[in-house]
Amino acid sequence: MEELSSILDDPLIIQNAGDGTDRLFVGEQKGVVHIFNQNGVKSKIPFLNITDKVLTGGERGLLGLAFHPNFKKNRRFFVYYSSRAKPKNSSDDHVTRLCEFSVSRQNPGIADKSSEKLIMEIQQPFSNHNGGEIIFGDDSYLYIFLGDGGSGGDPRGYAQNTLSLLGKVLRIDINKIGKRRGYVIPPDNPFIRKRRTFRPEIYAYGVRNIWRCGKESGKKNGRIMCGDVGQNRFEEIDLLQKGANYGWNNREGFECFKNKTCGKTGPEVKPVFAYSHDIGSSVIGGQFYSGCLNPRLRRFYIFGDYMNGKLFRLLEKPRKKKWNGRELRLCDSTLCSPPLTNTYESYITSFGLDESGEVYMVSRGGTNSGKLYRIVDPVRNGDPKKCKASKALQTKRKYLRQG
Repeated sequence: MEELSSILDDPLIIQNAGDGTDRLFVGEQKGVVHIFNQNGVKSKIPFLNITDKVLTGGERGLLGLAFHPNFKKNRRFFVYYSSRAKPKNSSDDHVTRLCEFSVSRQNPGIADKSSEKLIMEIQQPFSNHNGGEIIFGDDSYLYIFLGDGGSGGDPRGYAQNTLSLLGKVLRIDINKIGKRRGYVIPPDNPFIRKRRTFRPEIYAYGVRNIWRCGKESGKKNGRIMCGDVGQNRFEEIDLLQKGANYGWNNREGFECFKNKTCGKTGPEVKPVFAYSHDIGSSVIGGQFYSGCLNPRLRRFYIFGDYMNGKLFRLLEKPRKKKWNGRELRLCDSTLCSPPLTNTYESYITSFGLDESGEVYMVSRGGTNSGKLYRIVDPVRNGDPKKCKASKALQTKRKYLRQG
């Protein structure tokens, strides 16, 4: 583990812009996004500051950030945050907003705050389980991951209510503008022909509170895998599938949560991996390692647990059609030397990738102060020169595809 920065305030997001600049964008819960270079040096002026718009406290705040696949040309990016705006229903706690921004034409290191456009607004009945992950798929559609609305046990049954957006994964096309909103429904969304019983934005449902996802590159390019935080007994990792029902609140992990309804509402897609609360109790979804500096980490899906600070890895066993999971232990003092260390702030809050596929992590201690780390194999037997050449080729191919 290589510490890059210790000057963060409750960091929750790590992203790259995919524009060839090697910048890391780190978002703080209060509504500020900072830019870091690969040496951990932070820009003097924040990339984005919307603290005046963001409602914080508990699980509310700036929760998601995604850059358009063609960001280098169109300067568009998207954020998901808890809004200070009053909810339409007095019984609701707050609203969350998906909004679009663009970067200043004069300064590529600063967002144009006045460019904000509201794409979607969701009423939130409780303060927790707001989800917040947003990711562009390889299909260029935007995927939005919403929690079940909060409280405990999904008391209002939103996750299985297919006329509600809560407890769902949504998929929208933000490259076209609908008649009454800033997006259209992709024509191959799974429930688009069932508008009487399903909201057409829904791509998958039956989730509790997905927190952080990673997209795989390589031979199986585009697969998305997420951590879904559990209730009483299990934490789970889910592989996103079109039209899937992941079973909440009838199922938790591989086990039943409600015996009367478990498995009786139609096919339920089970997790690829789950662990009990004897091991950890708040999963933080991770990233697929696709870099080349640390070859021994290749093909690993690296994730963690917020409550105990443990790191884990998953490795797919295609022939057995399963994923093998185990704790990812850091090096001890006989292997680690500065700047590497086997310690870090214990409350892991997010993982992210740079443009080369190296994995980063943010975590915090007992206070809101947080740190940014790069996950490093102490052996580090990759060839930096080959990595640089490979990265340049990948970047060229990417922009050729994007036109």
